[in-house]
Amino acid sequence: MRKVYVIDDDRDIVESISIALKKNNYEVGAQYDETNIDNNLKQFKPDLIILDVMFPEDSSAGFEIARKIKANKEFSMIPIIMLSAINERGIYMGKFSDEDLDDSWIPVSMFLEKPINPKDLVEKVNSFFVE
Repeated sequence: MRKVYVIDDDRDIVESISIALKKNNYEVGAQYDETNIDNNLKQFKPDLIILDVMFPEDSSAGFEIARKIKANKEFSMIPIIMLSAINERGIYMGKFSDEDLDDSWIPVSMFLEKPINPKDLVEKVNSFFVE
């Protein structure tokens, strides 16, 4: 069974994602803040990470979290889907999309906007595990 780890401060979003993924035979772990991520990833050993950008204390914490994950050799090969309402909230000039992904600035595999239909999210997650 593939394992997906969700890092998002919105408990409703995490629950929605978890329900959709569990229905599709994924094991799901989650956390709601940016603390102890390394330890939590070591314990859970995910195959994929879904990460929000904005957290209450820092509206761009997700970018830094992604960089830290990718800088750690133990986790550097784990794909990250950045799932955020950052474009909807208009915090930054312009819009973020897959075209902005960059190994140093936004080192994630895919950028998706909230809200996303759970079925569409599952399809995107599945695309990382095509055998």
